[in-house]
Amino acid sequence: MIEAYIYASCTSCRKTVAQLEESGAQFERRDFFRHRFSRDELRSVLDRPGLAPRDVLSRRSKVYLARSEEIDALDDDALLDLMLEEPTLLRRPLVVKDDRVVVGHHAGKLAELIAS
Repeated sequence: MIEAYIYASCTSCRKTVAQLEESGAQFERRDFFRHRFSRDELRSVLDRPGLAPRDVLSRRSKVYLARSEEIDALDDDALLDLMLEEPTLLRRPLVVKDDRVVVGHHAGKLAELIAS
């Protein structure tokens, strides 16, 4: 099953959802701004494809831009906790299938994930 972690107001997320729907793929969608991750859930989502919190850090978010030095100095556990408080720090969408992930909207990579 494909899991799509999105933010409903995000253009990239809407493009990803549209591609998933057009493909006919079975997927579950979760707006992680409305239904926040617990620490264990987010850790699980990242662990399956072997990602560290820094791998999904949105360096374009306003929070990151305002606090980049502080955030860059955090260890993975502290960064994960901050991502739970500030979900804008997570790049989106996150599309996960088994142990693979597509971070951000990449039509080609998403098509490969759907086909696998």
